[in-house]
Amino acid sequence: MKKNNLIFLLILAVIFLLITNCNSIEPPDDELKPGRRDYTWEADTLAGLNNPRDRMWGSSPNDVWATTTSNWANSFSHFSGESWFTYGVPGINQPNAIYGFSSSDVFVGDENGKIWRGPNWKLFAEIIKDGHKNIGFNNIWGISSNDLYAIGAYPDTVIGGYNTTLVAAHYSNNNWSILNKKNIIGIGAKIYKDSNDIIYILTYKLGGGLTPDSSIIYEYNQENFKKIYSSIWVGGEQADISLINSEVYFILGSKIAKRVNGQFQTFLQVDNPNFYQRIWGRNSKDIFLLMRDGLAHYNGTDIQYLFYFNKVPRTQIYGVALFDKDAFFLVYESQTGLSLVYHGKLN
Repeated sequence: MKKNNLIFLLILAVIFLLITNCNSIEPPDDELKPGRRDYTWEADTLAGLNNPRDRMWGSSPNDVWATTTSNWANSFSHFSGESWFTYGVPGINQPNAIYGFSSSDVFVGDENGKIWRGPNWKLFAEIIKDGHKNIGFNNIWGISSNDLYAIGAYPDTVIGGYNTTLVAAHYSNNNWSILNKKNIIGIGAKIYKDSNDIIYILTYKLGGGLTPDSSIIYEYNQENFKKIYSSIWVGGEQADISLINSEVYFILGSKIAKRVNGQFQTFLQVDNPNFYQRIWGRNSKDIFLLMRDGLAHYNGTDIQYLFYFNKVPRTQIYGVALFDKDAFFLVYESQTGLSLVYHGKLN
């Protein structure tokens, strides 16, 4: 009898290990292969001068979107796999945010609390907070079309109108709810939920010339906003967050960190003074870093440049779309007024 019990327990242990391995999202860091760097790069110029594209999203290398709020006629740019087509959509005036789940299911955040659903672009929602309709959405992100987050702000009277009040909204079960019941001063910039169901929010607080602008990161839990980091919003010191393979990474000045047991744990120290506090990636050994003079890459061992900008300073990358063998980077040259898409293909 004891022998049968032992065999039964061993079988249960094997089944448990099999289930655990099958449900694993990503291999352990030491089993991941270093991210490749053998890209062939092409650069496309998007229509219009002085129209910096602010956001980018794509469902595949043959379906990539970029938006701008600077010129309505150029507000939408779409890549079909061969070329970029630029146009304006009647009714959508300020497409500050774009995110989707397939080529036939794309969401755009607009002014006046409006969210549109495309690619046929029908009005999906008009969100109001505390009676305010003039909400501008800066970012949209979600797990599915029925688990969607939108973040932005509406103008406030603090510091002579220089500041704003955060708006963070969640769509679930065919209903929108406001996450921040209490007013929080700041511009909602990014919102992500990690694999542990913890929500993190990045905001920018304007000083109006009286105090320094600042970047602030909040942890959200059951209507409570806990400030976990803040810094001056200047090059080299500002904070940012990035979602890489369902894990939130925190860019804290020259440090890239993870959140472990409620504490920041350094993942990578970037000593290059050209690091500009913005990252994107496929996994922990395939991370792209914005530099003041180009784009660099971390492969789990070291950091190397992939390309340098044609014009410096004041050239930036504002949006990225990553796929298995393709990478799109939304580049704006303020010196020339050109909006460019650097498209890298792995050989």
